[in-house]
Amino acid sequence: MSWNPEMTFWAMISSISDGIYITDAKGNCLAHNEAFLHITGIPINVVGLNVNMLLDDNLISDSATIEVIRSGQRASKIIRYPSGCEALVTGNPVYDEEGNLINVVCEVRDLSELNTLKDEVRRSKQLNKQYREILKNYSPAEYNDMVTVRDPKMQRLLDTLPRIGDADATVLIYGESGVGKGLIASLIHQHSRRSTKGQFVKVDCSAIPSALIESELFGYEGGAFTGARREGKAGLLDQANQGTAFLDEIGELPLFLQVKLLSVLQDHKILRVGGTTPLAMDIRFICATNRDLEKMVEEGTFREDLYYRLNVIPIAIPPLRERKEDIFVLTLSFLNKFCEKYHRKLSFVPEAMDCFHEYSWPGNVRELENIVERLVVLSQTDLIEKADLPEKIRQACQVVAPLGPSRPHEGKIIPLKVAVAVTERQLIERAFRQNKHLGPAAQALGIDISTLLRKCKRLGIERAATSAEMP
Repeated sequence: MSWNPEMTFWAMISSISDGIYITDAKGNCLAHNEAFLHITGIPINVVGLNVNMLLDDNLISDSATIEVIRSGQRASKIIRYPSGCEALVTGNPVYDEEGNLINVVCEVRDLSELNTLKDEVRRSKQLNKQYREILKNYSPAEYNDMVTVRDPKMQRLLDTLPRIGDADATVLIYGESGVGKGLIASLIHQHSRRSTKGQFVKVDCSAIPSALIESELFGYEGGAFTGARREGKAGLLDQANQGTAFLDEIGELPLFLQVKLLSVLQDHKILRVGGTTPLAMDIRFICATNRDLEKMVEEGTFREDLYYRLNVIPIAIPPLRERKEDIFVLTLSFLNKFCEKYHRKLSFVPEAMDCFHEYSWPGNVRELENIVERLVVLSQTDLIEKADLPEKIRQACQVVAPLGPSRPHEGKIIPLKVAVAVTERQLIERAFRQNKHLGPAAQALGIDISTLLRKCKRLGIERAATSAEMP
């Protein structure tokens, strides 16, 4: 196939994303590329028209071409077009061998996309400023080296702990798995006078087999059962004497042991397995659960009298998704902790922190801590970027996923902002299919071109270039 210079020239011009507008020495339009129509939205065929006519008809607000013809030198103008788009137009003179002006070639650069980039840079700077402000005001929490909060709800909760610690009333802590129920229980013990006299003993009721939990909790006398020690064994509650017993996942405690625990709460005595003489104990009980104990009471799987004995001081710890302000400071706290542990020096880029903020954290603080540790261990650079995050967290930052079927979410409940973005994307793509140029597509949608361009960029829509030949 032979090489055709003219076809190659127009193919090159057509591939340029900036608009190209070519006139003769008198300002009559000779040709333009498709990008010129996309940017300007001029609704008429301008080939053969003089640039003065475009000015007279208010199709352009100014003309770089006229300035080039007048001065004979390169000239730039910021011009507003019917699309509502502002563009930087640079006119370049073309001379023949004798030095006569023969053409003016104008490059039309859409400023809306540049302005969008400027907005993104400005937003990044604002985020950096916010992060720096948080860092500036950041200091370890007053309560304990392990506690870092900024959320008002958590601050109010922690403010009550010294008063709760002074009392001996039973505490029942509610909260999803991983929110820090054990930490709150430990802080209550630390704020109590018991912290100087006795231990804080944690018992995970869900981790001990039901066949062993009675002997582990209450201990046993020698020879109480096959395999028992001859001298017997003290139970975990013995260790908590004059201290605090933290019964985690209390909802998993078998019914027969619920009766025995109720007796301890009422009489302050324990009876070991195989024993006949109750032993006096001074124990403060703190219990925790991620289950609905009231519903269990209604179902008959948890004793009502024990529930009311435990629920003297209820504490509800909100999940991490409901205290977004804590995400940054907790992330920073864990980052410092694991950087020190693994002798690393790392930081998060703002985009990665945005993803942390948007993610729902079903595993709460425990999940956040585990992921930060993983990132510190696996990071190959000093910066933790969005690409380094687990996919499920990166997806939390995606406004909209690529469209598959025309109604990909039919029958499902999805976040409202996602539904709006999906609908916007579908309507914009339909407008591009039905309209050849950017101007008419924007008009059909009832928005200006600059707004349409911003939405295309945000939603990841490629503006389909038409295959029309250059005039």
